[in-house]
Amino acid sequence: MLRIILAAILGAVLVSGSPWAQVNIRPDTTPRLPPQPGQSLPVEDAHFLKEAAAASQRQAELGRLAAEKGPDEAFKTLAKGIAETHTTLGESLKRLSSARPLPPADQLKPERADAFGAAGAVTNPANAQEGMTPDAVKALSGASGDAFAKGYIEAQLRIHDRIVDLYQTEASNTPDRELATFAITSLVSIQKDRDALRQMAGRFGISAPATGQPVQYGDPTKAR
Repeated sequence: MLRIILAAILGAVLVSGSPWAQVNIRPDTTPRLPPQPGQSLPVEDAHFLKEAAAASQRQAELGRLAAEKGPDEAFKTLAKGIAETHTTLGESLKRLSSARPLPPADQLKPERADAFGAAGAVTNPANAQEGMTPDAVKALSGASGDAFAKGYIEAQLRIHDRIVDLYQTEASNTPDRELATFAITSLVSIQKDRDALRQMAGRFGISAPATGQPVQYGDPTKAR
């Protein structure tokens, strides 16, 4: 039933015809089991909630830096829109987390998955938002103007590729209907922001495809 619901949601998204609205859902070869009474949320789902929340929280920091150091209003508007996307996502993630029994924190340490592990984008330490985005904030703190904008866009393109992996992996594999619906519908705004970054990249000498999708799932043990 969950697969039917996801397919229906996906079909509605694709009707829009926008390149960024195209989302591929990978078949789940090792399905997660929904929690039974008294059990906590599957660790992979808890990883998703943790990493997605970290990504959204850090986007607020990047947005504040961009408002202060960006070169012009067009760039600042782009950065503000991304921050607003993640403010909305962060509020939803907080609600989703508070409504679910989470496993102990010591079970949520990122580990490298097998080459074809379904949760690789979530559990690979190199893809962890808690470490990646603060590094970008630190690197950009001393820049301003065009130099800041170039560094911001380069960092955001990497970050957004990993966020897309994070949400696609969750949409494809969670047995939780509400989490799956949230993940796949959230991809619309996340990929729209990524395409806006790609479109502005050329202005600062950054090579990036303006439209279309990357490979949806590569080796999940490798950082994007």
